[in-house]
Amino acid sequence: MDLLDKEIARHEKRRARFEEEGLTPDEAYDLADKLFERDRDEFDDRRLCFECTNYNDKAKTCSKIVDKLGKQQRPLRFILQRCDWFNLRGKK
Repeated sequence: MDLLDKEIARHEKRRARFEEEGLTPDEAYDLADKLFERDRDEFDDRRLCFECTNYNDKAKTCSKIVDKLGKQQRPLRFILQRCDWFNLRGKK
């Protein structure tokens, strides 16, 4: 499998996941495109919460983002952003 095939497969996997999470097919495709462009830009360090070990898929909360009372908050799941607590899933 060459690089382009891997990128296409990653795009399709992401698009399907975003649709499972509630985005419309067009929104999911657009977000997968944004991630494709981000991955190709070595200076773009923005991330999605889905990519982080601190994100709880079931509760849809971040273990690091809490309010004044210590309650976990819901992150901006579909927004590319920079986060001081980001920890890439699957990183060894």
